[in-house]
Amino acid sequence: MSRAMAISKIEQQIEALQPVEQIMMLERIVRRLRQLLLAQPVTSKSRPEFKGVTEKLNQVYGAETSQMDPLLLNAQLFNIVRDEWR
Repeated sequence: MSRAMAISKIEQQIEALQPVEQIMMLERIVRRLRQLLLAQPVTSKSRPEFKGVTEKLNQVYGAETSQMDPLLLNAQLFNIVRDEWR
């Protein structure tokens, strides 16, 4: 199976989940990717295809906020069931 087909299949499976389950799944994916990235640091000296990545990322993060999109936040809050504290 090609990488593109595998990604498409994963996307379909995630889309079939309930919204709260989608968020939980995506959070697990992000945690796993973060672990992989931290385990294998990228160095521009050994990999020329990564030249300028830091500068490009700094441009993106300089223009974007780190706050969650208000529409996504509202969707999450709407779908989370509130339990009583005991």
